Amino acid sequence: MVSILAGSILAVHQLSEAASNRHLAVADRLFEELNSPENIEARRWIFHNLPADPEVGSRTLAPEGQAAVKRVLNSLDHIAFLTQSGWIPDEMIMPWINPMVVKAWAKLETYVDYESRKRGEPDYYQHTRELAERCREWRKHNVPNAEITWIKDAL
Repeated sequence: MVSILAGSILAVHQLSEAASNRHLAVADRLFEELNSPENIEARRWIFHNLPADPEVGSRTLAPEGQAAVKRVLNSLDHIAFLTQSGWIPDEMIMPWINPMVVKAWAKLETYVDYESRKRGEPDYYQHTRELAERCREWRKHNVPNAEITWIKDAL
């Protein structure tokens, strides 16, 4: 009986450690994704250069702008995949991913909506939409007075 109990305790400990290692690996991938120099530069370009009107912007974006928008959207989609329900606790990642996601989505949401209608694809970047909404909700409950501030010469 004692050996069964000891074995059970050891198994639970090993499962807990495996989950913790998996969460750490996912968090590391998220950090690398969001903080890569290319993604930081793409977000910065969007924050300061993306026209507010998606109809105008989608017609006038230079290749650099198109690449920045696509890079950030694909990055957010990858983040959405890595953070899907049950893979990693929101409490572990939301404090540091939500500002990047919320700010990027504030600029890109109208473009995704516009492109979704234009393509007739209601599921266009659907997972990114869901991630952005989770981040907005988390932020509303945990950082209730936070406002987005656009700073031209930010680090």
